[in-house]
Amino acid sequence: MASHSLYRLVRLAQRLLPPLIAAVVVVFELALLPYRHVDGLLWLRLGFYGLVGPLVTYAVLEWIAQETLEKVRAERALEEANRRLLAAGRVFREALESENLEEAVSRIARALGETLGYPVALEAEGVHAGEECGGMRVELPGLKGYLEACPPEPERVFLEVLAHEVAGALQSVVARSRDRLTLFEVDQALKAEANLDRLLEGLLERIQAWAEAEGGGVLLLDEEGFLVPRVVRNLALPSHPFLPDGVWKGSLEGPVFVDEETLALPLKARETVGVLVLKGKGLSRRIPFLSFLASQVALAVRNAQAYLRAEELAINEERTRIAREIHDGIAQSLAFMALKLDLAERLLAKDQEAALKALTEVKETLRAQIREVRRSIFALRPIDLERYGFLESVRRYAHAFAEQAGFRVQLALPERVGLSQASELVLFRVLQEALTNAAKHGKPSRVEVELLPLGERGARLVVRDNGKGFQNAEAQGLGGFGLTQMRERVEARGGHFQVRSEPGKGTEVVAEVPY
Repeated sequence: MASHSLYRLVRLAQRLLPPLIAAVVVVFELALLPYRHVDGLLWLRLGFYGLVGPLVTYAVLEWIAQETLEKVRAERALEEANRRLLAAGRVFREALESENLEEAVSRIARALGETLGYPVALEAEGVHAGEECGGMRVELPGLKGYLEACPPEPERVFLEVLAHEVAGALQSVVARSRDRLTLFEVDQALKAEANLDRLLEGLLERIQAWAEAEGGGVLLLDEEGFLVPRVVRNLALPSHPFLPDGVWKGSLEGPVFVDEETLALPLKARETVGVLVLKGKGLSRRIPFLSFLASQVALAVRNAQAYLRAEELAINEERTRIAREIHDGIAQSLAFMALKLDLAERLLAKDQEAALKALTEVKETLRAQIREVRRSIFALRPIDLERYGFLESVRRYAHAFAEQAGFRVQLALPERVGLSQASELVLFRVLQEALTNAAKHGKPSRVEVELLPLGERGARLVVRDNGKGFQNAEAQGLGGFGLTQMRERVEARGGHFQVRSEPGKGTEVVAEVPY
């Protein structure tokens, strides 16, 4: 440092210059002594210049040294202040660049040691990093942990200020991790639950835990514009549907406080579907993230409602299929058997052989229709996709159907697929219709069911049999859906549908759907 070097130079001059000046004065006066008279004036000059001059020089140099020393101290203080400011700045920078608490503690401890120039150890919420030195230790406010340092000149006030900065940075990392964990849990809940009420209960529980709210509720708009309480916890809300007015009407447009501690946020995904209500302290500072979570809940509600509408449509289509099959199949077969029985009754006295033949045809037709009725009853059994999951439901249904229909089934299923509930339902319906068509029309001995993931966001279902096959697949209209209806359902999800078949070479049904 330049000021420090100057200080050393002034001190050296302070030691050397006064005696040097005195020596010069003495030498000068003695050198002129032969040319002067020795009197009292000589000794006066020697005393004045030999003593006063060095003393004045010493005093001036002392003053310069003190000023230089103050400058050195000021520069050191400024350097230390800059180092401390840099350390505080690095604390927040390292925290912002960290993904989790463990990484943040490690990076902050390393950055403090590098910036301050002495050992620093840090511990927060059981996570430890840095170099233990047995030095001064201060607690981290708001967290379970401490900051330990071994500075050359211990200064507790600075370490306490630094501990506050470190605690604030680490608390932001913890809050960020909680936000990410909440989003992950919400996303998992959306994928795992199809029942709307249980879905809303799970989402509300997670949101309440994140917001540290003591109460909460979800109210949905019905077709007439009434707010209907669906899930309510520790809140004084009406238990019956009511028209939104006042603050409730405002809550459909943006976040509003119903009272001092009760916040209402709109469940809005393109259009408002309801209101999320939370009761607790400090909710105003959490509004941005709560609004985002409310939009996720709104998407879940819309998806669940669309799922229910799809189920209703599927039920109606299934009723239409059963009515058509009863009319075209079982009803005509019963009429045929009635005619054959009448014929057998008339022939019984005249031609017993012809009567027995008619009875045999009735018996075979009756057995075929019994098998068909059993297949229809099996197809109508509810498959609990929600309970078993998509892949397990496919496995159970395929094996049970193959056992009922009398053919072997070979399954090739992945460990997991990334599909929405609506896409899972579409693929499952395609599987049901493809197996039904194979049993009813193809008469195969073996059916292969293959499910292939399309990356992480989609799947391809292939149902392949070794049955009789057919030509002009689009015109056949086989099965309850009919091939055209299967294609429409798959393509409505943004997917692709294809049927390949040749007489004597079996049939292959391929359906691809994205996430």
